[in-house]
Amino acid sequence: MDRHGYPCPIVAILEERRGRHGVEPQVGGDHRVPVARPERGGAPPAHTVRLVLGVLALVLIAFGIRLFVGMHQRLDADEAVEGISALRILHGDLALMENNARYQGALDSYLIAPFLMALGPSLLAVRTATAFFGALYVGLMFALGRRVLNSDGAGFLVGGIATLFPLYAITFGTRARTYGLLLVLETLVLLLWIRLAWSNSRPGGRAWAVTGLLAGLGLWTNLLLALPTAVGLTAALARGHVSGWQRAWRSLALAAVGAAVGFLPWIVYNTAVSQLGSLRHLDATATAHSTSPISAFGYLLSTGLPIFVGVQQDDCGSSSAPALAVDLALLALALAVVYLRRRSLASLVRGRFSELEPVDTVLAMGPLTLLAVSTGFFPAVRCEPRYVMPLAVPLAFAVGLVLMARVPWRAIGVAMIAGWLAVEVVVAHDVGGPPADPSTAAQAATRVDLAAATVQVEAAHPQAVWAEIWLARPVQFYSGDRLVVGEYGGYVGFPATQRRAMQAEHPSWLFMDSDRQVAAFTAECARRRITYSVSRPAPGLVLFSRLSQPLTPSDLHLGGQSLDQV
Repeated sequence: MDRHGYPCPIVAILEERRGRHGVEPQVGGDHRVPVARPERGGAPPAHTVRLVLGVLALVLIAFGIRLFVGMHQRLDADEAVEGISALRILHGDLALMENNARYQGALDSYLIAPFLMALGPSLLAVRTATAFFGALYVGLMFALGRRVLNSDGAGFLVGGIATLFPLYAITFGTRARTYGLLLVLETLVLLLWIRLAWSNSRPGGRAWAVTGLLAGLGLWTNLLLALPTAVGLTAALARGHVSGWQRAWRSLALAAVGAAVGFLPWIVYNTAVSQLGSLRHLDATATAHSTSPISAFGYLLSTGLPIFVGVQQDDCGSSSAPALAVDLALLALALAVVYLRRRSLASLVRGRFSELEPVDTVLAMGPLTLLAVSTGFFPAVRCEPRYVMPLAVPLAFAVGLVLMARVPWRAIGVAMIAGWLAVEVVVAHDVGGPPADPSTAAQAATRVDLAAATVQVEAAHPQAVWAEIWLARPVQFYSGDRLVVGEYGGYVGFPATQRRAMQAEHPSWLFMDSDRQVAAFTAECARRRITYSVSRPAPGLVLFSRLSQPLTPSDLHLGGQSLDQV
């Protein structure tokens, strides 16, 4: 028996959702979610143990799912850059920004580094780290749901939804590209701001400073984390009169100081290391992906949202349902949430901001994310909706609210979930598999076992190796950063390594068999009377080693970032 007299925790969760006497809670109706958190003191140890075991089981399931999915995805070049940075951190090379575009922080690499130290430079190490981030995200979603909706059952429901939905948060979130960590920080930032804004007691200055510090770290890590900070700050201002405006402004000043400290790595890099280098690279990236708001919104509807919820495979792969069906289903979900939260919307329209509730803060992340992407604040990249990633948190809460509502709404929610699961059976069959007909060099590289190929490349003892970025970076990572690998066709992630490759007198070149540059390479070698040895380190790869003379990408007019552009 638990502290409410229920015979088991499952019954307790179900009864907690129905109410003690079987009365269904009216989410968004007359029985609003109470602002104040109920007292939890004096809970018997048995209840606490069951709660901890339940959360632990949820987290382990999330970890297992993400590790399984991640191990079926090959390491790409961007992930390898994160891994190489982590390896260098272990040797004392403390990076401030990630080593590609350099407008996002290197926190991801710092957190991956311990896993590489324990498991070595391997796919398992990277995927274990990202699966850990995913499990931590699910655990925080439980905590956020429990705090916002005021029940353990609601926490388990929201955490359970986040374990599987949306699918893009799993498939793309398990890649070492900061987006798995983004979900962790987003959830934690929202949780801390909500605790401050809806606290039963006056939080001390330390709590405000810590919240600001985390917000600053988040902004350094990924600019998308400005969104939850903006939402949380708005919530704190909306309820400023509760504690008094004088105290509120003093508390926000402490949060601002903490944010400045958290954002300090970005400031140091852009003043002492590279004069506003992050802004220059960010501007170049924004220009490359710039599009009109109408086109951006069209990308979201046609490919972004279907990929995000898991109806279509990443990179515009095969689809198991029409995009229109996905858009209509999400529209229906949005309308259901609007109806359930109609009283909060009325308070918002009337300017009674203090009547808003914690769940409204979380749900506000949905329209804010879509607005930020469709209006150009963040690029709407076709076939890769990574900038929509913050939508995962409010989407899980939206589904949870529908499932917690009265029976008609709950039935609709269950029907939508059943349809989604049926679609996922089809999509999940090919998750992580290499494309059957790769259209880009990045996709072609995923068809090769680069970890095994790296062993053979190292056995040739090359002075330096030149390769396209999608081959170069994974090979450099799997070698433990021992090989001198120069790249072309992308960012110069590691300038010192690039210079060493350019100075090599007898470099080697690594190509995909299907690369049309192979013909240009052999023709240029013939013209210059350069001799070489040919080997195949793995099926689909060809290695030209021990060139008799230097040959660099500029000699072949191959594109990519130059050293003076870093």
